[in-house]
Amino acid sequence: MSDGGKPSLLDGDEYRGPLSLFPVPYTQGVFNFHWFNLHNAICFQIIMGAPTVLLAKDLGANSLILGFIAALTPLMTVLQLPAARYLGKYSYRSFALLGWGLRSLFIATAAVVPLLFFFSNDVRLGLLLASLFFFNFLRGISTASFLPWITNLVSAPIRGRFISIDHTFINAGSLIAMLASALLMKGHVEPWKYSLVLWVSVISAAISLLYLRVIPDTKHKETTARSSENVPLIAMMRLAPFRHWILFTLLFVFVVGGLGVFPVEYLRDQAHFSPSLIYGLSAFTFLGPMLILQCLGVRVDRFGSVPFIQLSLLVFSIVLVLWFVMSAGVIMPSWRLVLLLNILGGAAMAGFNMANAHLMMAVVPMQGKNHYFAISTVITSFAAGLAPLLWGVLLDALGGLDLVEGPFHLRRHSIYFLGIFLICVASLITSKILIEPDRHGKGEGKADNETGGEEWGVGAPIAD
Repeated sequence: MSDGGKPSLLDGDEYRGPLSLFPVPYTQGVFNFHWFNLHNAICFQIIMGAPTVLLAKDLGANSLILGFIAALTPLMTVLQLPAARYLGKYSYRSFALLGWGLRSLFIATAAVVPLLFFFSNDVRLGLLLASLFFFNFLRGISTASFLPWITNLVSAPIRGRFISIDHTFINAGSLIAMLASALLMKGHVEPWKYSLVLWVSVISAAISLLYLRVIPDTKHKETTARSSENVPLIAMMRLAPFRHWILFTLLFVFVVGGLGVFPVEYLRDQAHFSPSLIYGLSAFTFLGPMLILQCLGVRVDRFGSVPFIQLSLLVFSIVLVLWFVMSAGVIMPSWRLVLLLNILGGAAMAGFNMANAHLMMAVVPMQGKNHYFAISTVITSFAAGLAPLLWGVLLDALGGLDLVEGPFHLRRHSIYFLGIFLICVASLITSKILIEPDRHGKGEGKADNETGGEEWGVGAPIAD
């Protein structure tokens, strides 16, 4: 331990990981964050992913309701703003444990919903939405602790390595969740199968709490006052690197805002894929990241975030073009093409998320960092919550539209994929405004080397 009580992560406290596969320059206690996120990813990919989306569809949900489901997580994240004011009174770990524990109760209530045969579909859908609302409400409050907690544990020179391993574990958990869902939902889809899948989420949530309890706590008297200091919004926006990151991220969230629900809806309604096949194909979205994250982590630390953000956006733009061409009827939808797109798209988003999280760590200063985290999360999460709602309204308004323009059939989902492709291209162009503080001489907005900025915009090292 260092003199200030903070774990010394660069002075010989190294851990080799399970079977020595993940050698890291930090302690086994800090490594428990990765195990927590693996089980948390299994939990979250089920309760807020394709299984719950398809359950809602079977209960009669339209596109707007699916957009509401996708919007819940980012919208409830705005609760970090009031929660940040109380972080100085509690340890980060105890704050997170309380919220993460209570939210697990509402996964259990959601797991019971498919079995309530004596209620109508409308009532069961309402109960499901209520469970998801309170799950995300509690999650939104408790995530305020993760933002400064990790930056106290992991110093700036090794954050790329930390994020890359953390995202590898997150994607591994997501892969397990989708494969398990595909196996359990194989054959004729019955309500008890949905319930069984959701109970897997409950069990994973409980296991994640066990790992959360053994992560080192980092409430320190010498940093609490500075990190909890209230900073006016105007002062935050005067910081050019922080301001440019906010503007860039606000644009890109309109690409990712509905990706968890509307491609699933397209595959179910228009491509007529079975739930089991959709789960299986979704699993490969998390295979690509596992193949590239380890090599990217060190390179982001060495070369900076912006080049990898731009490369990721370029690849993802190509993926979205192919989704558009397929949904517009130019090429027939096939599981092989969707498999390829999921692998490439997952890899591109993983690269983007890791680089964008790394950049956010750099643009948030130590002075008032709790409030920087909260404000940035509120702003970007509000946009991320608004995006799927707007897309849902648009898709419902388009209804059965089928305009023929040359080889393209402009239907509701093809218009959606075309729209997010154009926004992705605009994001690629806009990325030129991004500033990496530690790569500029004057260091405007430069984060403290020990406790610089943190993530949690688009793609954080927390599974959900």
